Amino acid sequence: MKSFKRSFLTISILLFFISACSTTQQAYLQNIEMYFESDTAVTVSNDKIKLSTADLIYVKNGDRPIATMALAFIENDQYKWLSRDGVMFITKNGRLVQTVGLEKNLIYVSDLSTDPLALSQANNKEMQWNRVIDTEHGDYGANLSSQFSTINDELIWVQDEQFKTIKHIESVHYQSEKYGEDIWTNTFWFHHESGQLLKSSQKVSPQSETVEITYLSRAVRLLEQ
Repeated sequence: MKSFKRSFLTISILLFFISACSTTQQAYLQNIEMYFESDTAVTVSNDKIKLSTADLIYVKNGDRPIATMALAFIENDQYKWLSRDGVMFITKNGRLVQTVGLEKNLIYVSDLSTDPLALSQANNKEMQWNRVIDTEHGDYGANLSSQFSTINDELIWVQDEQFKTIKHIESVHYQSEKYGEDIWTNTFWFHHESGQLLKSSQKVSPQSETVEITYLSRAVRLLEQ
């Protein structure tokens, strides 16, 4: 039954994209079929990344193998990434703001316009951000407060190449009537020169797993410059 629901979700999402847009998005979907495997860790060569019509990312969700997702489209500054098995991650300024197709999804995040990640290129060393989230854990109106700090000139590896980054460390304090209090740390690595996000490690709630995202297409484009 679970497999049937997932297949139905995949078909529904794909039909929506195909009916809503042009052959460009159909090309995106072909890339998704080509690069994503839900049960096997995958690697994609730089040459294949260059040939891809859609931007590609590596995603590691908890202990699962690394998978690839493709950018389906951008809407209202939100990036909608799709996997072959119908999971969608929606990000804004690199932050996960909604998920579709997981067992327990993030539904809503408030006050995105004041998220310090939108101001990453300003290189603010200390900033604070408060918001409210809703999740499918039955957790509605949980309060989150984040304090940010910055480390300059940290090196990371993407596609066997080193990049100098600005590392933003987000210390999150969570408070919910249903689940009480919790704390965790999110991390975002922005390219030192261009300000583009190259990698992130983030958790959206105490009940969710940590999601690591690596931006393959962005990294390859930077290497070509």
